[in-house]
Amino acid sequence: MSGLDQHNRLLAIDPTQSFCVSAPAGSGKTELLTQRLLALLTRVSRPEQVLAITFTRKAASEMASRVIEKLEEARHSAPIRFPHESTTRELALSLLAHAHRLDWQLDQSTLNIRTIDSFCHEITRRMPIVSGVGGVSEPRDDATELYERAVAQFLAQTGDQGAVGDALRLLLSQFDNRWVRVRELLVSLLERRGDWAPHIGQHHDPAGTEAILIDSVSNLVCHRLSATRDRLGAQFAELSDVLNEARTVMALAPLELTVDEGCLEDWRTMVSMLLTTAGDWRKPGGVSIRQGFEKGSEAKRRFVALLADISGDEQLCDYLNEIKHLPSLQRNRRDWQLVVTLSTLLPVLQAHLLLVFQQASAVDHTHIALAACDALGPDDKPSPVAERFDFQIEHILVDEFQDTAHSQAELLRRLTRDWAAHNASAEMPRTLFVVGDAMQSIYGFRYADVALFMRVAATGLSGLKLIPLTLTQNFRSRPVIVKWVNDVFAALMGAEEDLNKGSVRHVTAIATREAADPAALEGVHIDLFDENPLSAESERIAMRIEELRGTDPEASIAILVRAKSHATEIVSALVARGIVFDGDALQSLAEQAIVQDLLSLCRWLENPAENVAALALMRSPWVGLSLNSLATLLADRAGKSFNLLEIIDADCAMWLPEEERHRLSTLISTLRWANRMRDRLALPVWIEQIWLRLKGPVTALPEELPSVRLFFEALRSAEAAGVGLNTKRIISDLSSISLDRSESSGSVRVLTLHKAKGLEFDYVFLPALQKQPRANSRELLRWHWHEGAASRSLLIAADDQEKLAPTLYNYLNWLQKAKQQEELKRLLYVGVTRAREGVFLSGTVKTLESEGEVTAPTGALLSLLETKIKAATRNQVAPEPASSAQSADGLINGLEAKSPLYRIARDALPQHLESYSDRISEHTIQPEVNADRLGLYNRRERVLGVITHRILERLATQSPLPLEITDEITTWIRANILKANLDKPDAERIETECSEMITNTLQCPMGRWILSIHPEAYSELEITRIEDGEVRHYVIDRTFFDEKEGVRWIVDYKTSSPKTEEDEESFKSRELMNYRAQLDTYTDLLKNYRGVEDAPIRTALYFPAIQALALG
Repeated sequence: MSGLDQHNRLLAIDPTQSFCVSAPAGSGKTELLTQRLLALLTRVSRPEQVLAITFTRKAASEMASRVIEKLEEARHSAPIRFPHESTTRELALSLLAHAHRLDWQLDQSTLNIRTIDSFCHEITRRMPIVSGVGGVSEPRDDATELYERAVAQFLAQTGDQGAVGDALRLLLSQFDNRWVRVRELLVSLLERRGDWAPHIGQHHDPAGTEAILIDSVSNLVCHRLSATRDRLGAQFAELSDVLNEARTVMALAPLELTVDEGCLEDWRTMVSMLLTTAGDWRKPGGVSIRQGFEKGSEAKRRFVALLADISGDEQLCDYLNEIKHLPSLQRNRRDWQLVVTLSTLLPVLQAHLLLVFQQASAVDHTHIALAACDALGPDDKPSPVAERFDFQIEHILVDEFQDTAHSQAELLRRLTRDWAAHNASAEMPRTLFVVGDAMQSIYGFRYADVALFMRVAATGLSGLKLIPLTLTQNFRSRPVIVKWVNDVFAALMGAEEDLNKGSVRHVTAIATREAADPAALEGVHIDLFDENPLSAESERIAMRIEELRGTDPEASIAILVRAKSHATEIVSALVARGIVFDGDALQSLAEQAIVQDLLSLCRWLENPAENVAALALMRSPWVGLSLNSLATLLADRAGKSFNLLEIIDADCAMWLPEEERHRLSTLISTLRWANRMRDRLALPVWIEQIWLRLKGPVTALPEELPSVRLFFEALRSAEAAGVGLNTKRIISDLSSISLDRSESSGSVRVLTLHKAKGLEFDYVFLPALQKQPRANSRELLRWHWHEGAASRSLLIAADDQEKLAPTLYNYLNWLQKAKQQEELKRLLYVGVTRAREGVFLSGTVKTLESEGEVTAPTGALLSLLETKIKAATRNQVAPEPASSAQSADGLINGLEAKSPLYRIARDALPQHLESYSDRISEHTIQPEVNADRLGLYNRRERVLGVITHRILERLATQSPLPLEITDEITTWIRANILKANLDKPDAERIETECSEMITNTLQCPMGRWILSIHPEAYSELEITRIEDGEVRHYVIDRTFFDEKEGVRWIVDYKTSSPKTEEDEESFKSRELMNYRAQLDTYTDLLKNYRGVEDAPIRTALYFPAIQALALG
């Protein structure tokens, strides 16, 4: 270990000083954090005085586990395996002695290791009124629905008279009254209000905001001009002279190149003479009379010589390009007017959001973070809770600080704002320790700002100076990989930082592992593939994985992709070759094929003029028209709309083959029936009947059925929320559900680059490097914290729709693209540095130049490797295809497989459209229901049953059970009733009845026994199977194993009660008779359910209304 690196590691665990540690990939950050925690805990009187903050629950759990693990190893004198563990052992022994003296019981629960979100929650709970998070408010990871409700209420004020109505009409006119677009932009703003809300709010008048912005823009322009002048150094004066000499030749006024925003246009003129329109340095051959330089003149010679001197400075080139995009100051521009308009509107929009939060008893994490800052109070008047934390916390550690957002950094600043003054006179200084790696900051899309990390390293926080330390040793990767990373990223990242563009400097790593045998595998491979066939790259990756597993079966292998969709071809190649792998949430439910087909059906039903949906339906497995048939139908409709319901009667339809016409006829007959039944059936029942009439279950593979069930659950939620058939809302709900493809805990994993951060593998594959991200849309508002020479200011601009004008918005848009380009470099760095033994980079290219070079698409990871891909091998691979257990023209679950079209087989097509007699119930399917029971299924009773079941399910997870109904349970009940959109009398009645049933259950020994903790217990156990070609979905309310009796119980909750003058025993007998078949079905299901032990099964009905159990 190098002397400087070792010195920095030892210094970093000094518990009397504060540090900002840069810990690049593989540098042993985890061990250093553990050592720092152990050292700090020996300095405090209570463990909670040391606060460690992480960004994920997993990271917090792992950090606590490591500390406890090191203490246990020290307690039992476990062997020390590596030299660096000696320091850890000494610190652990010291902490054990310290804990013994103070009678601590150290375990994970006593360590104050928290996520930033949980810490914010704690602050707001201590001051619920001041923080604005009063009562029971459930934090939501995805609050899009709440944002949409707030925006809808907000836009409803458009017709109002007054300032808000006028401002809304002005905003809409700016976007040509495109309500949908404005709604989307406002929702996006609410998601990111953590940055702008503290600065455009109720305490900021519009005129004052405009004045501050104008001053900030002026400072920005002067700062960038000054930086460019300083970069030119002594050559600036000579450049000014020679340029003005050229302008004299052209009879133009001399340039005034002073550092003043009024001279910006002259600076742009200078840039146009130095750079081409593409932003590259002008070549000597491009210097001519058009710039004012006569052939053979002394001025031209001087200018060409100057160009030669400065053209190697890429940083200067970046500065000059930025000048082209700097905003001009014109107060009468529309962008300024729009900012003033938004200054009026955004506080009102936030007020609507707060109202929605209160109505839903839910908030988002941004609200809690902002509320936590408010709860700590301003600098001139800290709140009591701030003073309490100031007394309780003496040391703070923050992991992954490069991923911090502005609201989180502000919270940390307020927590430590008095520490510098305290340390000036205290014997026991308080310390702040932040650790991260600017080169691994890849969460800009989550509002992380790497400039915060760099600024804290340079200037500290809250007046508290942090000593910057850098770790340089790499313990992870082979030397050949470390060298490759150093070579490539030193060129990509450079040695200078730019806080405004988010560019970070490269830190050279020093390999600590011994060099491998010269015959060993090359460290980093780059393979380029022709675009045709598309599967070539995926096949090569699968083949290489087979080879690696053959030589090293225990090796860990990761395939890291930029986006989940990039893994589709690779997953197919792995499956075809029988390679077992784990896929980490690679596909959302909305992206699964069968759900896509159901969504196409919903899109068409929502808008029959949606021709794309109509084509998708005709192509879906339920119909399966060939491409030739589609071409025939649309032959005379190119670029035109068509009516799907009438297309069967068109002349072109007569040319379809008989089978194809029958397929189309089946679809259209079903859709006509659907139109007749529109608004006559509940939404999920309506869609499901259509699907069943199209023989949807016949085309569904067994593994797809759970996705079908989740789709219909989303429809039920949409119906309960009162939004009706809103496909966009349904897609949003389904997109939040990830489908993990975890076949085993095998050695091959497929995951995104962002998910891979913090992990390491023996071999890493980075495929599809030619892929580009989706283009950024123009947001309604852009903002940026500008880091000036001595201060920082917030720049905010609104989209004025002037895409070519030198506006502040367009400058911030350009700056955002520059930041994303810098983050792209860091994303590649994260991917490559996950590897211990080898890295395989690959991409598919469209054209290859004669010399073997490729031109990579802008914005693709491959574009960063132009110097390396010149030497890459062009591969034209045709691996032998993996064997398939199914021939191309065979049948799979009733599907006719004619690649690439999968469709229902001809003999499975409906010969007639039978009536639908069954449907998936929200809780149970009832094989037999007597006529006198039908009253139970009116809407009010159904809602009562659903809510009661949900509350009982939630109670079954609590230990110990409450003795009576709590405020939290009451809030749950009310929140569920609110979602049902009931009339007030029905809502009040349901709340009363549900509360009584829950109270009865909690006060009933039998009810408490059912809900208590049991082995192999399940609540709302969902099982789906196909019966007689139809999908059947079952939900078992409660099942558990009774160890004492050796019996598995199945308990079904019933909210019914005895009729007037009916005794309890007669009632129970009648109910058992009604539900006997259902209980028998559940018994049969559990006998075949994997994961449930083989044991005798007993069934029962439980009636909360009368605190009674009826044994089946």
